[in-house]
Amino acid sequence: MKLYIRLYGTVWVSFFSCVLISRWLGAYVGASVHALLGTVLLVLTLANARTLAALPVPARLKRVSRVTAGFAVFQAAGGLALGVSARLVPALPVVPSLLYGAHVVCALAILAQASSVATAYDMWEEREFREQA
Repeated sequence: MKLYIRLYGTVWVSFFSCVLISRWLGAYVGASVHALLGTVLLVLTLANARTLAALPVPARLKRVSRVTAGFAVFQAAGGLALGVSARLVPALPVVPSLLYGAHVVCALAILAQASSVATAYDMWEEREFREQA
């Protein structure tokens, strides 16, 4: 699979994992699909960062892809903590709200950063960046 396809695929997986929240698909199906998409997103972001690190792309592209992968790792840990707290101690007063807020903010950051990396890589690959004299 070409890298640009995988990068844009990461954007779409990120988008659908944001949209497919449990309340829209039901508690069990939605949570399972969301967890599956989150796992796919984690694998994709890590693979993208590793692939871009080995290519002669601009350093900013490598940095942003590493940060996106870091967000995905944080997101996975936060999602697990949110799921555990919601299932085991649903009456916990503040922690689930804080975890949920962090989870949403991190999801939006991943979506934005993945979009940025995909677009920048596509432009770099097409040689749309030109040095100005």
